[in-house]
Amino acid sequence: MKTDNAPCLKGETVREKPQKARRGIFLGSALAIATGCLCCITPLALVLFGLASISTAVSVDNTLSGKYIWVFRGVGLLLLAASLVVYFRRRGICTLDAARRQRNRILNAVLLTLLFAIGGYLAFEYVLLGYWGRAVGLPWVPEHWAMLWSGILLAVGVLVLLATRWIRGAHNDTPPAMAESPKKSVAHGDVTSKSNVEN
Repeated sequence: MKTDNAPCLKGETVREKPQKARRGIFLGSALAIATGCLCCITPLALVLFGLASISTAVSVDNTLSGKYIWVFRGVGLLLLAASLVVYFRRRGICTLDAARRQRNRILNAVLLTLLFAIGGYLAFEYVLLGYWGRAVGLPWVPEHWAMLWSGILLAVGVLVLLATRWIRGAHNDTPPAMAESPKKSVAHGDVTSKSNVEN
């Protein structure tokens, strides 16, 4: 049995490639955003594929966006949470003790995921779909507040990602000889003191 398939059974931390881990969290966030936007994607798809007229698509949009928008958002949040759970389990964080030990990594990953997911949702739902719907004849208008807030959230997410990478890189670049030098000096001091006692 491979340890990669069941990292939590043996209690080992699996060193997954960072690119693969980031790709998984990105796909989970994209799926959550698409699910949250289904209330607006559905009428747009009906018009694009010629399955409904503009008036029917507007009626479907009013129903889905009015009564059921929080259902789509809730399912999107559940998918986002599930993708985070899968991500952490693949990294070997499966117990409360492991979560306590890795709490900084968990907080960073959750913060980054929320920033990118919420920013992406606002940009896709209220800006991109607004332009796309207007292009096919739907009476949609892109929201200017969503442009501002999605830009802010995505920019903050990029800054947090760069800061965590820089801190991690600076932490990994510390030469091991620096950490060992006090021990050597203490050991050297012990030798000199012993030689002084013997003399």
